[in-house]
Amino acid sequence: MRRIGLVVFLTAVFSIGWFAVRDVSLELDHLTVQKANLPDMSLEKVEFQRDVDGVEWTARVERIERRGSEIRLLSLDISGIEDEERRWTLYAPSGVFLEDRRKAVLSDVRGSVANGETIAFFAAPSAEWSEGDTDVVFAEGASYRRSDLFFEGNSVRVSFSGVFSAEKGASFTWLLPEKTE
Repeated sequence: MRRIGLVVFLTAVFSIGWFAVRDVSLELDHLTVQKANLPDMSLEKVEFQRDVDGVEWTARVERIERRGSEIRLLSLDISGIEDEERRWTLYAPSGVFLEDRRKAVLSDVRGSVANGETIAFFAAPSAEWSEGDTDVVFAEGASYRRSDLFFEGNSVRVSFSGVFSAEKGASFTWLLPEKTE
């Protein structure tokens, strides 16, 4: 009986030793974060507020992942309130902030601008903004609509003051109010 116990014990020690030596001798490439495709840092359900020139901005992000000099954003929801009359919303399912260029690029952007009772909606395949700029660039085009007008441009630039400029063609439709006689 002692021999069987000794054989089982030696087999277990040999097996543990063999696996330990095999694991220690693995190449470093198999253990790197790059190969595992893991982000450097990941945060979930992030919310922050900031007051900029009298506008209170609130941003909610479902997940933020840092990979080198890129910060990836998933499910970005932004709202801005200047006063009871002026409000903004913006939603993008994904985006990236390029730290080395200090530039944000958002995909499939949707949002609204409200001024009192008048509400307008905008949409664009992408939006780009560089830190320090006062314009947002919609290089792939954008559309803007409210009850009495519709604007669509191929390459659109919008300033924070609300000025639209379009390059490479645009269309503008204005609906006149019906006469009530």
